[in-house]
Amino acid sequence: MEMIQRLKEETRELHEQVEGQNLAKLIMNHSMDLETYKLLLLQNFIAYRATETEIKKHLPQFKGEKHQQLALDLSPLKISSEIPSENDIFECRSTAEALGAAYVVEGSALGGMVIAKHIPSCDGLKDIDPPHFFSGSKSNLEDWKNFKITLEQYPFTEIEKVQAISKAKETFLFFERVFNRELALG
Repeated sequence: MEMIQRLKEETRELHEQVEGQNLAKLIMNHSMDLETYKLLLLQNFIAYRATETEIKKHLPQFKGEKHQQLALDLSPLKISSEIPSENDIFECRSTAEALGAAYVVEGSALGGMVIAKHIPSCDGLKDIDPPHFFSGSKSNLEDWKNFKITLEQYPFTEIEKVQAISKAKETFLFFERVFNRELALG
């Protein structure tokens, strides 16, 4: 079985659990208001900054630009991206773990493409600048395709496969912790 398929199957329940808690569902049902949108962006910024920074340590070719896109979205909304990260510790200790984490990060960007299509239907977001993160950019699809190639070309040992799957699960749980954390918009 391909590694991508194993990751998908082994993380399916966690993926659905975390997705169900994500504020982005309010974009999907067109009920998102501006204050909640700010919180959604900040949550995602925190999660992506931590995960992308760690992934890049082991996968130098990894772009890791999502947190930068989110910072660009936060700035005109007067939300600081200079927030402490002591509570947001995330670590990758190997290439296999970085690949597991990248599976979650790159895959979530695909979901962001779907979410982007619904932003214009949210009355509460009519006055925002065009988003950088929820832009619907086709480059996310290209990043996903490149990631899949990297994943399938990596010569995983059986132990590394287990490590990658474990890190993917841990990454979903990390996103969940960030999504459930109390954050002040200030």
